[in-house]
Amino acid sequence: MAGRSYQIFRFNIPAFTDNQVFVRKLSQRVKDAVNTAVGSKSNEVETVYKSIMKIVPQPVVVVTTGYYDEDRKVWKKRGMTCTSFTNVSFQPPIVSMCLKIPSQMNDLLSRTQHFAVHVLANHQASFGMTFAQHPPHEVCPFESIPHIEGKQGVPVILGSCAVLQCKAHSMHTVGDHNVWYGFIEEAEMSYTVKNPLLYYTRSFRSVGDEIFLQAFEDATLPFEDWTHKSHLRMAWNYIHELGLDGAEPRIKSGIKKYNQQNKDKVQQEYHETVTMFYILMVSDAINKMPQKEHAFEDFLHHNGHLLDRSLMFQYYSQDRIFTEEAKHSFVPPDKKELPGLPILSYR
Repeated sequence: MAGRSYQIFRFNIPAFTDNQVFVRKLSQRVKDAVNTAVGSKSNEVETVYKSIMKIVPQPVVVVTTGYYDEDRKVWKKRGMTCTSFTNVSFQPPIVSMCLKIPSQMNDLLSRTQHFAVHVLANHQASFGMTFAQHPPHEVCPFESIPHIEGKQGVPVILGSCAVLQCKAHSMHTVGDHNVWYGFIEEAEMSYTVKNPLLYYTRSFRSVGDEIFLQAFEDATLPFEDWTHKSHLRMAWNYIHELGLDGAEPRIKSGIKKYNQQNKDKVQQEYHETVTMFYILMVSDAINKMPQKEHAFEDFLHHNGHLLDRSLMFQYYSQDRIFTEEAKHSFVPPDKKELPGLPILSYR
């Protein structure tokens, strides 16, 4: 019949002497087959749905809320990077966002009933990374973020493309998230900052890592944020996703491109041996992690030695690392063996 499709279920039906037993077992097999088909279809839809949403470009917004604790005489502020933000209505002006259950943000918003939505500018990638993390309760993530207190004491981040200050309209629980609806009380848009930070995810990276990598690949990551820790984050992401062999060319070409875009700020040129040293060290550390799937913060927690800038000199003498040959091509260490790479005589 046109416009319809049917699935045929085939069974190996044994010869039953008892008709009631036959009917009962056949009925159960039909139910099991239908449940399996429905479950498979549901899983297939979920998989495709997730894949589609990963290629839909999204604005990077940071949602903030907070209040002044009269008893402790301190501000209680929280923010989160959100990719599930959308407009719901223009009349009245209402937006929505989704918060995972449970979360500190959910608890705080239930108390304050006010929040601000910030459309980040492309130079604010570090803010997106900061608020994509989950700091302990006693840590205030706003200490290094330029902001003011807006309506009802809600923190408003300075320098954003746009800010919407909202009052909670309603909240519904859907699956493992709470959907919050906010009535927009104030709306501000910058006429000088016009390039919003966008992202779409190509893998199972966290939001913060995706924002960071896109800014790095586009060479829009602020140079002051291109720290040693950022180098490690970049290498960890590529190696974690592509493996050592697949990540190596991406890491090297990415660093060269970024340096070229910031050639007026770079003080040290690209160094082949230094780059390869950290690629090997990060790869080895990933392989030794107790869990294959882990966040970058967990990785650093287990491998804090990678943050030590003198680590390389445990393997290389200065006479060896500071040579033109080492700068332009990889040379093996002369003091200590690298993971998976024996010490070779230096010629």
